[in-house]
This record gives sequence, structure tokens and C-alpha cells, in this order.
Amino acid sequence: MAGFFSFVFSVLLPLAIGLAGIYLAIDFFEYLKANHPSKYKQMSFESLFGISFESFPFHFIKPLEFIGFLFSADNLQDKSVIDYKKKIKILLFALLGLFALLILIGIVT
Repeated sequence: MAGFFSFVFSVLLPLAIGLAGIYLAIDFFEYLKANHPSKYKQMSFESLFGISFESFPFHFIKPLEFIGFLFSADNLQDKSVIDYKKKIKILLFALLGLFALLILIGIVT
């Protein structure tokens, strides 16, 4: 039984939180692309080796720009952006908290 709980907390729960975060991030970038194209262009790469990313199913983002925007006070005067940022931050902190808990459990045992 302990093996089952260990599998759930060390594999399934982080996977579920990570997939939910990826889904929210993709949805957030789709929203930015449609409603705030200047901010979207600022946070994503336009091309790599001459290949345009306009028709790709995923977004090539600049991680430092995205994390900076996520924790900044800039909300583009849009309620949806505030909601997306809040949800992504909650998932990020949940994942980091879970990893900290797993490290703590690993140190204690």
C-alpha cells in the first residue's frame, strides 16, 4: 500500500499538475495572441532558422519574459489576464510545494 501512495505522490500528482499548467499556459498564449498581439510577440520567438511559428500548434516562448510577466504587476487592464496569471501561479506554487515535500520526505526517511 505504501508503494501505491509513493507512486501517486511522486509520479501521478506532479504529472497531473504539470499537464494542467501546460494546458493553462497554451490557453493563455492563445488568448494573448488573439487579444494582446504586441505582448504575445514580446514574449514569444518570431522565427527560428527562418521558420515562422505562426501556424505551429504550440508556442515558442521566451521563458524569462514569461516568468517576468507572470510575477509582474502588469495585467494589461484585462480581467482574463489576471485570472490566467493567478491560476498559473497557483499551479506553479503547488508543483514547487509538492517537490519540496518530496525532497523533505526523502531526507527524513
